[in-house]
Amino acid sequence: MAIPKVFISSTCYDLKYIRENIKSFISSIGYDSILSEDGDIYYNTNIHTHDACLSELSTCQMFVLIIGGRYGGEYKSEKTSITNTEYREAIELQLPIFTLVEQSVYSEHYVYTKNKKNVNIDETQIFYPSVDNIKIFNFIDEVRNSLTNNAIFPFSDYSSIEQYLRKQWAGMMHNFLTTQAESKRVSNLFEQIQTATDKIEFYTSQMLKKIDVDKAKVIAQMHDIIAQSPATDDLKEWNFAVTPSLINKYPNLDALCEYNIVTDDYWDETHGITSGGPPYKIGEKRYNKLSKSYNDLYNEINELFRKIDEADLNNN
Repeated sequence: MAIPKVFISSTCYDLKYIRENIKSFISSIGYDSILSEDGDIYYNTNIHTHDACLSELSTCQMFVLIIGGRYGGEYKSEKTSITNTEYREAIELQLPIFTLVEQSVYSEHYVYTKNKKNVNIDETQIFYPSVDNIKIFNFIDEVRNSLTNNAIFPFSDYSSIEQYLRKQWAGMMHNFLTTQAESKRVSNLFEQIQTATDKIEFYTSQMLKKIDVDKAKVIAQMHDIIAQSPATDDLKEWNFAVTPSLINKYPNLDALCEYNIVTDDYWDETHGITSGGPPYKIGEKRYNKLSKSYNDLYNEINELFRKIDEADLNNN
Protein backbone atom coordinates (compact mmCIF):
# COMPACT_ATOMS: atom_id res chain seq x y z
CA MET A 1 0.00 0.00 0.00
CA ALA A 2 1.35 3.41 -0.95
CA ILE A 3 1.89 5.75 2.01
CA PRO A 4 2.92 9.43 2.12
CA LYS A 5 6.62 10.23 2.15
CA VAL A 6 7.80 13.31 4.04
CA PHE A 7 11.12 14.93 3.14
CA ILE A 8 12.80 16.59 6.15
CA SER A 9 15.09 19.44 5.13
CA SER A 10 17.43 21.31 7.47
CA THR A 11 21.04 21.56 8.48
CA CYS A 12 21.79 18.24 10.15
CA TYR A 13 24.03 18.74 13.15
CA ASP A 14 22.47 21.68 15.01
CA LEU A 15 18.98 20.18 14.59
CA LYS A 16 19.88 16.51 14.98
CA TYR A 17 17.55 15.76 17.90
CA ILE A 18 14.66 17.71 16.37
CA ARG A 19 15.04 15.70 13.17
CA GLU A 20 15.12 12.39 15.08
CA ASN A 21 11.95 13.28 17.02
CA ILE A 22 10.10 14.35 13.87
CA LYS A 23 11.13 11.08 12.24
CA SER A 24 9.62 9.12 15.16
CA PHE A 25 6.43 11.16 14.99
CA ILE A 26 6.08 10.61 11.25
CA SER A 27 6.59 6.89 11.72
CA SER A 28 3.97 6.81 14.52
CA ILE A 29 1.24 8.04 12.17
CA GLY A 30 2.18 5.55 9.46
CA TYR A 31 4.07 7.84 7.09
CA ASP A 32 7.61 7.45 5.73
CA SER A 33 10.27 10.07 6.49
CA ILE A 34 13.20 10.85 4.21
CA LEU A 35 16.37 11.97 6.01
CA SER A 36 19.78 12.16 4.39
CA GLU A 37 21.62 10.92 7.51
CA ASP A 38 19.56 7.71 7.60
CA GLY A 39 20.56 6.59 4.12
CA ASP A 40 17.03 7.21 2.79
CA ILE A 41 18.43 8.98 -0.28
CA TYR A 42 19.89 7.04 -3.20
CA TYR A 43 23.17 8.65 -4.15
CA ASN A 44 23.45 7.96 -7.85
CA THR A 45 27.13 7.67 -8.72
CA ASN A 46 26.54 9.59 -11.95
CA ILE A 47 25.36 12.80 -10.27
CA HIS A 48 26.44 15.08 -7.43
CA THR A 49 25.23 14.08 -3.94
CA HIS A 50 23.46 17.43 -3.65
CA ASP A 51 21.50 16.68 -6.82
CA ALA A 52 20.64 13.24 -5.45
CA CYS A 53 18.79 14.96 -2.59
CA LEU A 54 16.85 17.07 -5.08
CA SER A 55 16.04 14.02 -7.16
CA GLU A 56 14.62 12.22 -4.11
CA LEU A 57 12.16 15.08 -3.59
CA SER A 58 10.17 14.04 -6.65
CA THR A 59 9.20 10.81 -4.84
CA CYS A 60 7.80 12.67 -1.81
CA GLN A 61 4.36 14.08 -1.08
CA MET A 62 5.23 16.55 1.72
CA PHE A 63 8.16 18.74 2.70
CA VAL A 64 9.11 19.78 6.24
CA LEU A 65 11.54 22.70 6.32
CA ILE A 66 13.36 23.42 9.59
CA ILE A 67 15.34 26.66 9.81
CA GLY A 68 17.76 26.89 12.71
CA GLY A 69 20.81 28.98 13.53
CA ARG A 70 23.27 27.33 11.13
CA TYR A 71 23.29 28.26 7.48
CA GLY A 72 24.80 24.92 6.49
CA GLY A 73 26.77 23.83 3.46
CA GLU A 74 26.40 25.58 0.13
CA TYR A 75 24.84 23.86 -2.82
CA LYS A 76 27.71 22.73 -5.08
CA SER A 77 29.81 25.72 -3.95
CA GLU A 78 27.16 28.20 -5.10
CA LYS A 79 25.94 31.15 -3.02
CA THR A 80 22.82 29.39 -1.77
CA SER A 81 22.64 26.68 0.90
CA ILE A 82 21.66 23.07 0.23
CA THR A 83 18.56 23.51 2.42
CA ASN A 84 17.55 26.62 0.49
CA THR A 85 17.96 24.78 -2.81
CA GLU A 86 15.87 21.85 -1.55
CA TYR A 87 13.14 24.31 -0.55
CA ARG A 88 13.11 25.86 -4.04
CA GLU A 89 12.86 22.42 -5.60
CA ALA A 90 9.89 21.61 -3.34
CA ILE A 91 8.24 24.84 -4.54
CA GLU A 92 8.80 23.79 -8.16
CA LEU A 93 7.25 20.39 -7.43
CA GLN A 94 4.29 22.13 -5.71
CA LEU A 95 4.68 20.03 -2.57
CA PRO A 96 2.86 21.08 0.62
CA ILE A 97 5.54 22.80 2.70
CA PHE A 98 5.53 23.10 6.48
CA THR A 99 8.14 25.61 7.64
CA LEU A 100 9.45 25.57 11.21
CA VAL A 101 11.81 28.26 12.52
CA GLU A 102 13.60 28.27 15.87
CA GLN A 103 12.00 30.92 18.08
CA SER A 104 15.30 32.65 18.86
CA VAL A 105 16.16 32.84 15.17
CA TYR A 106 12.71 34.15 14.34
CA SER A 107 13.01 36.85 17.02
CA GLU A 108 16.40 37.99 15.71
CA HIS A 109 14.99 38.01 12.19
CA TYR A 110 12.54 40.65 13.42
CA VAL A 111 15.44 42.73 14.80
CA TYR A 112 17.33 42.31 11.52
CA THR A 113 14.30 43.45 9.51
CA LYS A 114 13.88 46.57 11.66
CA ASN A 115 17.58 47.49 11.47
CA LYS A 116 17.70 46.92 7.72
CA LYS A 117 15.35 49.86 7.25
CA ASN A 118 17.52 52.17 9.33
CA VAL A 119 19.95 54.04 7.03
CA ASN A 120 22.11 54.97 10.02
CA ILE A 121 22.90 51.34 10.85
CA ASP A 122 24.88 48.75 8.91
CA GLU A 123 22.79 45.64 9.66
CA THR A 124 25.59 43.40 8.38
CA GLN A 125 27.81 44.53 11.29
CA ILE A 126 25.29 43.68 14.00
CA PHE A 127 26.02 40.51 15.97
CA TYR A 128 23.15 38.06 16.13
CA PRO A 129 23.84 35.37 18.77
CA SER A 130 21.38 32.82 17.41
CA VAL A 131 22.64 32.62 13.81
CA ASP A 132 25.98 32.11 12.13
CA ASN A 133 25.03 33.86 8.87
CA ILE A 134 22.52 36.62 8.11
CA LYS A 135 21.66 34.75 4.91
CA ILE A 136 19.36 32.75 7.18
CA PHE A 137 17.23 35.88 7.56
CA ASN A 138 17.08 36.26 3.79
CA PHE A 139 15.96 32.64 3.56
CA ILE A 140 13.12 33.34 6.02
CA ASP A 141 12.13 36.35 3.91
CA GLU A 142 12.07 34.16 0.82
CA VAL A 143 9.62 31.80 2.50
CA ARG A 144 7.46 34.62 3.86
CA ASN A 145 7.27 36.41 0.52
CA SER A 146 6.21 33.34 -1.44
CA LEU A 147 2.73 33.66 -2.94
CA THR A 148 1.80 30.20 -1.64
CA ASN A 149 3.13 27.77 0.96
CA ASN A 150 4.40 30.70 3.03
CA ALA A 151 3.19 29.81 6.54
CA ILE A 152 5.92 29.88 9.21
CA PHE A 153 5.71 28.34 12.67
CA PRO A 154 8.25 29.54 15.30
CA PHE A 155 9.05 26.70 17.71
CA SER A 156 10.72 26.70 21.10
CA ASP A 157 10.76 22.93 21.71
CA TYR A 158 9.91 19.68 19.95
CA SER A 159 6.48 19.22 21.57
CA SER A 160 5.22 22.42 19.93
CA ILE A 161 6.43 21.10 16.54
CA GLU A 162 4.55 17.82 16.91
CA GLN A 163 1.36 19.58 17.99
CA TYR A 164 1.60 21.97 15.03
CA LEU A 165 2.22 19.21 12.46
CA ARG A 166 -0.63 17.09 13.85
CA LYS A 167 -3.07 19.98 13.44
CA GLN A 168 -1.80 20.96 10.01
CA TRP A 169 -1.89 17.43 8.60
CA ALA A 170 -5.34 16.81 10.10
CA GLY A 171 -6.50 20.03 8.44
CA MET A 172 -4.97 18.95 5.15
CA MET A 173 -6.81 15.60 5.34
CA HIS A 174 -10.09 17.36 6.16
CA ASN A 175 -9.62 19.70 3.21
CA PHE A 176 -8.88 16.76 0.91
CA LEU A 177 -11.96 14.82 2.01
CA THR A 178 -14.19 17.89 1.80
CA THR A 179 -12.92 18.78 -1.67
CA GLN A 180 -13.36 15.18 -2.80
CA ALA A 181 -16.95 15.14 -1.52
CA GLU A 182 -17.69 18.45 -3.26
CA SER A 183 -16.20 17.13 -6.49
CA LYS A 184 -18.42 14.08 -6.22
CA ARG A 185 -21.50 16.27 -5.72
CA VAL A 186 -20.61 18.35 -8.78
CA SER A 187 -20.00 15.18 -10.79
CA ASN A 188 -23.40 13.84 -9.74
CA LEU A 189 -25.02 17.12 -10.73
CA PHE A 190 -23.43 16.96 -14.18
CA GLU A 191 -24.66 13.39 -14.52
CA GLN A 192 -28.19 14.49 -13.65
CA ILE A 193 -28.00 17.33 -16.18
CA GLN A 194 -26.73 14.94 -18.83
CA THR A 195 -29.54 12.49 -18.05
CA ALA A 196 -32.11 15.28 -18.33
CA THR A 197 -30.56 16.42 -21.61
CA ASP A 198 -30.71 12.89 -22.99
CA LYS A 199 -34.37 12.63 -22.01
CA ILE A 200 -35.18 15.95 -23.66
CA GLU A 201 -33.46 14.85 -26.85
CA PHE A 202 -35.37 11.56 -26.78
CA TYR A 203 -38.75 13.19 -26.19
CA THR A 204 -38.03 15.77 -28.89
CA SER A 205 -37.18 13.05 -31.39
CA GLN A 206 -40.38 11.19 -30.47
CA MET A 207 -42.48 14.32 -30.90
CA LEU A 208 -40.98 14.99 -34.31
CA LYS A 209 -41.92 11.48 -35.34
CA LYS A 210 -45.55 12.12 -34.41
CA ILE A 211 -45.93 15.47 -36.17
CA ASP A 212 -44.92 16.33 -39.67
CA VAL A 213 -41.69 18.21 -40.26
CA ASP A 214 -43.40 21.31 -41.70
CA LYS A 215 -45.52 21.74 -38.58
CA ALA A 216 -42.44 21.33 -36.39
CA LYS A 217 -40.70 24.11 -38.34
CA VAL A 218 -43.67 26.43 -37.82
CA ILE A 219 -43.70 25.73 -34.06
CA ALA A 220 -39.96 26.42 -33.89
CA GLN A 221 -40.56 29.66 -35.78
CA MET A 222 -43.20 30.69 -33.21
CA HIS A 223 -40.73 30.24 -30.36
CA ASP A 224 -38.10 32.28 -32.22
CA ILE A 225 -40.61 35.12 -32.70
CA ILE A 226 -41.53 35.05 -29.00
CA ALA A 227 -37.87 35.09 -27.95
CA GLN A 228 -37.17 38.14 -30.14
CA SER A 229 -40.30 40.11 -29.21
CA PRO A 230 -39.77 43.24 -27.03
CA ALA A 231 -42.89 42.25 -25.08
CA THR A 232 -41.52 38.91 -23.88
CA ASP A 233 -39.18 40.19 -21.17
CA ASP A 234 -41.93 42.25 -19.50
CA LEU A 235 -44.37 39.36 -19.63
CA LYS A 236 -41.84 36.99 -18.08
CA GLU A 237 -41.13 39.55 -15.37
CA TRP A 238 -44.84 39.43 -14.54
CA ASN A 239 -44.58 35.62 -14.19
CA PHE A 240 -46.30 34.74 -17.47
CA ALA A 241 -45.23 31.48 -19.09
CA VAL A 242 -44.94 32.97 -22.57
CA THR A 243 -45.94 30.25 -25.03
CA PRO A 244 -47.49 30.31 -28.53
CA SER A 245 -50.80 28.94 -27.22
CA LEU A 246 -50.98 31.63 -24.50
CA ILE A 247 -50.37 34.47 -26.97
CA ASN A 248 -52.83 33.05 -29.47
CA LYS A 249 -55.52 32.89 -26.78
CA TYR A 250 -55.48 36.58 -25.85
CA PRO A 251 -55.72 39.13 -28.70
CA ASN A 252 -54.49 42.14 -26.70
CA LEU A 253 -52.56 43.10 -23.58
CA ASP A 254 -55.63 43.97 -21.49
CA ALA A 255 -57.23 40.59 -22.17
CA LEU A 256 -53.99 38.83 -21.20
CA CYS A 257 -53.66 40.75 -17.95
CA GLU A 258 -57.23 40.03 -16.95
CA TYR A 259 -56.41 36.34 -17.32
CA ASN A 260 -53.55 36.67 -14.83
CA ILE A 261 -54.62 37.78 -11.34
CA VAL A 262 -52.15 40.41 -10.15
CA THR A 263 -52.94 42.26 -6.93
CA ASP A 264 -52.25 45.92 -6.33
CA ASP A 265 -50.22 45.01 -3.22
CA TYR A 266 -47.80 42.93 -5.32
CA TRP A 267 -46.97 45.82 -7.61
CA ASP A 268 -46.95 48.50 -4.93
CA GLU A 269 -44.66 46.60 -2.54
CA THR A 270 -42.47 44.69 -4.96
CA HIS A 271 -42.06 47.04 -7.88
CA GLY A 272 -42.92 50.42 -6.39
CA ILE A 273 -45.04 51.30 -9.44
CA THR A 274 -48.20 53.11 -8.43
CA SER A 275 -49.68 54.86 -11.45
CA GLY A 276 -51.01 54.35 -14.99
CA GLY A 277 -52.23 51.48 -17.08
CA PRO A 278 -54.42 48.41 -16.43
CA PRO A 279 -54.18 46.22 -13.28
CA TYR A 280 -50.44 45.61 -13.73
CA LYS A 281 -49.81 49.35 -13.28
CA ILE A 282 -47.23 50.78 -15.63
CA GLY A 283 -46.81 54.27 -16.99
CA GLU A 284 -48.80 55.40 -20.03
CA LYS A 285 -45.83 55.55 -22.42
CA ARG A 286 -44.61 52.15 -21.43
CA TYR A 287 -48.13 50.74 -21.65
CA ASN A 288 -48.63 52.06 -25.19
CA LYS A 289 -45.28 50.71 -26.33
CA LEU A 290 -45.83 47.33 -24.70
CA SER A 291 -49.36 47.10 -26.02
CA LYS A 292 -48.15 47.65 -29.59
CA SER A 293 -45.38 45.08 -29.17
CA TYR A 294 -47.86 42.56 -27.85
CA ASN A 295 -50.29 43.22 -30.73
CA ASP A 296 -47.50 42.62 -33.24
CA LEU A 297 -46.55 39.42 -31.44
CA TYR A 298 -50.15 38.22 -31.36
CA ASN A 299 -50.63 38.88 -35.08
CA GLU A 300 -47.51 36.95 -36.04
CA ILE A 301 -48.33 33.98 -33.79
CA ASN A 302 -51.98 33.97 -34.92
CA GLU A 303 -50.92 33.94 -38.57
CA LEU A 304 -48.66 30.93 -37.99
CA PHE A 305 -51.45 29.06 -36.19
CA ARG A 306 -53.69 29.77 -39.17
CA LYS A 307 -51.09 28.14 -41.45
CA ILE A 308 -51.01 25.06 -39.23
CA ASP A 309 -54.79 24.80 -39.30
CA GLU A 310 -54.83 25.12 -43.08
CA ALA A 311 -52.20 22.40 -43.39
CA ASP A 312 -54.22 20.10 -41.16
CA LEU A 313 -57.35 20.66 -43.27
CA ASN A 314 -55.49 19.90 -46.49
CA ASN A 315 -54.04 16.71 -45.01
CA ASN A 316 -57.48 15.55 -44.03
